[in-house]
Amino acid sequence: MPKHTKKRSTIKRKHRRMKEHAEANKARALDGKQLAKEYEPYNINKRAFEAFVED
Repeated sequence: MPKHTKKRSTIKRKHRRMKEHAEANKARALDGKQLAKEYEPYNINKRAFEAFVED
């Protein structure tokens, strides 16, 4: 038997924090995708790749 176990409230708090971080990361990822879409015409790497493929 372990000497000490974490209280359920502590575990609940940890899970809630993890969930908040996950939601924030999802929102950040969506923002990044949206920005990438908006700036796609200016993407130098993509243009260079397309030029390379045409050769």
